[in-house]
Amino acid sequence: MTEPQPKAQAGPAALRRRLSRRQWVGAVGLGAVLCVALAITLNPTPVDRGRGDDTRAFLSVLHGMGLPESFGYLELEFTANIIMFVPLGFFFALLGSGRWLWAAILFPLALSTGIELVQLLFLPERFADVSDIVANTLGGWIGVALAALVPRRPRRPRSGSAQESFRRP
Repeated sequence: MTEPQPKAQAGPAALRRRLSRRQWVGAVGLGAVLCVALAITLNPTPVDRGRGDDTRAFLSVLHGMGLPESFGYLELEFTANIIMFVPLGFFFALLGSGRWLWAAILFPLALSTGIELVQLLFLPERFADVSDIVANTLGGWIGVALAALVPRRPRRPRSGSAQESFRRP
């Protein structure tokens, strides 16, 4: 008679053991920044509504610091969209290995396109714009490039594994 096999472990603790630290940071970080980005982009009211004076004051400060006067609201919005998607691309890229590069490259484009479609179809006070897709995708790609700079730690073999016993004298 054979012994019963132990049940596979499930739940957060088992998931933590299967994910590397890099992947764990990627999952938690992506979840957090995705919530913030979706709250900003899918809110029925534009985030800058009623903030014209604040925006003009901020631009005035930037111009006073040497930014050209030609840098206006549209450029500020484009830059903000880039900045918002940098952490999304960064944390998504941490989730996968080098084989996931295609997914990390497509993720910001797909997410941004989906957001803009939802705004176009379901949020009449929001403005769907192709330039938002361009800026968001660019920001996501910058995040992916930054994640590539994070060194990977080599995995240590589990005790008793064939690799470990082979290395022993």
